[in-house]
Amino acid sequence: MSKQARVEEIQYLRGFAFLAVVLQHAIGHYAYLPETGLDNGAVLGLLLIAAKFAVPIFIFITGFVLFYNYKDRVPFVPFIRKRFKDIVLPYLIWSSLYAIFFGDLGAEWRDIGKRILLDWVTGKASYHLWYVVMSIQLYLLFPLLQRGVLWIWERNKPWMLRGGFILLCLAYIGLTMKIGDISTSAEGWHIPIVTPLFTEYADRNALYFLLYFIMGAAAGLNIQFWKPWMMKTRMVWLSLYLLCSLVLFYKIVHSFPTGNGYVIQYNATLLLQPFMVVFLLLSVIAMCIMAVWLQEGTSDALRRLFHYLGKHSYGAYLAHALMLTFATGAADYMLPGGNISIRTAAAFLLCAFLSVLTAVVLSKLPIGRWLVGAPAPRKKIA
Repeated sequence: MSKQARVEEIQYLRGFAFLAVVLQHAIGHYAYLPETGLDNGAVLGLLLIAAKFAVPIFIFITGFVLFYNYKDRVPFVPFIRKRFKDIVLPYLIWSSLYAIFFGDLGAEWRDIGKRILLDWVTGKASYHLWYVVMSIQLYLLFPLLQRGVLWIWERNKPWMLRGGFILLCLAYIGLTMKIGDISTSAEGWHIPIVTPLFTEYADRNALYFLLYFIMGAAAGLNIQFWKPWMMKTRMVWLSLYLLCSLVLFYKIVHSFPTGNGYVIQYNATLLLQPFMVVFLLLSVIAMCIMAVWLQEGTSDALRRLFHYLGKHSYGAYLAHALMLTFATGAADYMLPGGNISIRTAAAFLLCAFLSVLTAVVLSKLPIGRWLVGAPAPRKKIA
């Protein structure tokens, strides 16, 4: 792997995505409380739309970084060893922690061991760990995917590649229309690992998120073209993103009324839906534009802030579900009976702060890499 120049915007995108994840989960805590009315439901819907880019951006970043840094054939064992240290090991530790303190493990040690092992494989120890299980699949597939993508990349002209990506997007939209049918068919396969990936655990099947990874790969392989093209056409993409956001907001609010009153629900924002594919693709481009604007802007403080958030985003992501428990409790204590939207915002800010603080503190330990994926601090040479 040749050493590439750092793309600072990637750290900003990590910071954006981390904050968006925390906001989504803060919304998830408060949106369905009995006291949440239509007004707060609509406000939280707007915030949810603004934060929904988190998962595709994280996947985009993974594809971008891997294809940007690995131009030659990937040595499988060293590659997987590094990802195990930086990604898998911290995940296993945090998954065990969530399983022990928040799971129903049973009384027998044998049952506890089986439950923790199952949680490792499925990501069910906590609601946010599904993403890590899905991303691990992408890392395992990367050496093979890299060969295929580079083979196509080197043998086709740019216009053919652009046309191929458009066709891939259309095929992916078609795939999301058939996920239910695929799940029904897969129930009769009875193939270990494969059947669960298309049924019970379809929401963490890497195949269903591969488009955003390929999008990141295309940007990482051709960043010299990607940034100028994106910024030259930015008003088109931002306008389309805004338009789709308004349509999505309408769909959310339109889903509230029922025959027996109203129900606050956000099913229209579930990721694996045709319209959401279009929205999420546009959101990735919109956030990339925001990151470039941040890099080219004049606010050093904002750049430092989002660089810092991005640097500690993985450890903070692993910790944030635990921190949200404290944050929501603190928000409710400080604002008893307060407005739901304000309590959501307070819990979001407090959770983000506590999560990053936890990641920073743990990264300073000699075993920091085991806990948050950060290298241990170097010892000073006397």
